[in-house]
Amino acid sequence: MFVRNEQAIFTNMERDLLQTVVDTLNRGPGVKMHVLPEEKRINERQPVAKVRISRGGYVRDWHVDFKKQLTPALIPGLLDRLQDVAPRMVMAEYITPNAKHLLKDNDVAYADAAGNIYLADEQLYIFIENNKVEKKAEVSVSRAFTKAGLKLLFLLLQHPEWVNEPYRFLAEQADVGLDTISKVYQALQKEKYLLPVTDRTFKWNNREKLFTNWVEGYQQTLKPKLRKKTFRALDKHQDWKILQLPDQTYWGGANAGDLLTNYLIADHWTLYTAQESMVLMKAFKWVPDPNGTIMVIEKFWKHEHPDTCVPPLIAYADLTEGDNPRYIETARMVYEKYLKNII
Repeated sequence: MFVRNEQAIFTNMERDLLQTVVDTLNRGPGVKMHVLPEEKRINERQPVAKVRISRGGYVRDWHVDFKKQLTPALIPGLLDRLQDVAPRMVMAEYITPNAKHLLKDNDVAYADAAGNIYLADEQLYIFIENNKVEKKAEVSVSRAFTKAGLKLLFLLLQHPEWVNEPYRFLAEQADVGLDTISKVYQALQKEKYLLPVTDRTFKWNNREKLFTNWVEGYQQTLKPKLRKKTFRALDKHQDWKILQLPDQTYWGGANAGDLLTNYLIADHWTLYTAQESMVLMKAFKWVPDPNGTIMVIEKFWKHEHPDTCVPPLIAYADLTEGDNPRYIETARMVYEKYLKNII
């Protein structure tokens, strides 16, 4: 499958994935796949590889990108990366079922390390689901992705220029201990997210990966530990957009997606607040309801935000928790408009 000069351009993971997919497809009736020689890449956002797939009179080259694991949180950034190429394919060691649905909905072929493959265009349709048990990659146990570490990274992702600020300043802004700053910076250096410039200064590296790891860390580690309550409005026709929010209270989830893009209609409401529940209940005439469609979540960041919705980073993380295609498309718009230039 590989010639000598092609091997060097792939990591071990990428080479193993390519080998698995090639072997799986080439066992099929009349289907052949091989890896094309490397082309010069204009920038690092371009897909990593190109493969040629043939069957009978069908011959077509597919652009391929790689991920270690693929969850809904990564789909908007992936679509942005692949938006200028077609046909397109992503290979990953593990792809969640929800992510597979989203890839299909967005005309992106996929393949995983278990040999599951979906590949379709106007002339070719291949779908292999071998039902092997897939083990989801473990969430990083790095110091950078603990609850306190994620709070610090929340600030540093929004303010990359703060990377060389004094530890005491960062601890105050993130509302974490000084020892947390030191441990997180050590972890970021170890994992090559921070590169030393001098003994006391650093520059960022691979912030896109840091961003996606933060989103998954927020969804799996920080957010589950925040206090939550569900409510319903006594007025079934209440318009959330005209509600006057108290201090330290912001719309999240689909509401934030609507406010940031004017694209989404919020079917469930999400509110982040530092206020006690009774303040919201009195102000909005809400009542507790375990089956309610209004989720109120503890606000974890320290300072006021100038808008009525959460920062775009949280909106993106909220919108990519499930597999709702409309939410994912909204998250892609949030990424493109608010996050792409700081990541």
